[in-house]
Amino acid sequence: MSNKLTTKNSFAFFKRNWKVLLITFVVSAIISALISLLLPNYYKSSVILLPSAVNSISKAVLNEGDKLDPYLFGTEKESEYILEMLGSGEIIGKTVSKFNLKEHYGIKGDGLVAKELVNLRLQNNIKIKRTEYLGVQLSVWDKDPKYAADIANYMVSQLTKLRHDMKQAKADSIKSCLVRTRDELRTEYLLYKDSAEAIMQESNIYDPGTYADRIAQEMAKQVAAGNNAAVERLEKKMAHLAKYGLEVSRNKDIYTARRYNWEKWDKYIALANVDLEASIPTDNVVEYATPSGLKDRPHRSIIVLLAALACTVVAMEVLVLRERKAASQNQDEHPLQA
Repeated sequence: MSNKLTTKNSFAFFKRNWKVLLITFVVSAIISALISLLLPNYYKSSVILLPSAVNSISKAVLNEGDKLDPYLFGTEKESEYILEMLGSGEIIGKTVSKFNLKEHYGIKGDGLVAKELVNLRLQNNIKIKRTEYLGVQLSVWDKDPKYAADIANYMVSQLTKLRHDMKQAKADSIKSCLVRTRDELRTEYLLYKDSAEAIMQESNIYDPGTYADRIAQEMAKQVAAGNNAAVERLEKKMAHLAKYGLEVSRNKDIYTARRYNWEKWDKYIALANVDLEASIPTDNVVEYATPSGLKDRPHRSIIVLLAALACTVVAMEVLVLRERKAASQNQDEHPLQA
């Protein structure tokens, strides 16, 4: 047999060995078909959801500036967040515990190794991918179609709960910070208010501006009338006003500003309370998972075809090597013919 691969040599090779190759293909197909029958059927269930672009109702609805549309769907970034959270250890662990998957998958033993095996088995039986229109599809495979649908729907419900818990923790922290700042402003307001009221009671000056206008008007009258005693009395009042008026005005300005800030922070706290107590959906489920009546895998026809082709290719390699070896031995025995 020539070592050169030509169309003629290939045709001659198949002509000599077609029966062997055909028998190999048929036998390997039958054997692989019988083996594939031992493989269990797996059923697929899927959930499709779209992320929300807005998680804060106060920012979307109550914001006085540029308001966001609370009905908008999320962008690529929000989809990536969902992909990360659905595959997180927390959701995987809760799903394993909820459905007792260790027993369901038939994994024996206890401890860290068994736990890792169960988690790995579940991760191999799920697939999370982004859809064409920035949605997220969670697919679950299981030998029990109801288990597959229930696991998929449960994981999505835990995703919503996880997002809510994360938002709640952040909202609690924000509210605590706002309340602390508001209380500090309120304390300062009361401090300056008490100080101003004490000076006002001591000086009997409650509105320095009005008090000064009245003295000035009276002073002009008394000067015009030539009443020196009244002018002297008014000058003492002006000196009294100069002594206490500035302090009263300063404290009133400060506590008025503190009151404005205090009331503004009260508004911020009210908005934080809205986000804290509101439970707006952050994930819009387009399609919930339902039990499938048809198995999704294994694809036995593909397994049989690939196995038969692989065995046939191996048989071809063996036959080629055998013919080359025979040709080489024949050349060694009859060198003159070569």
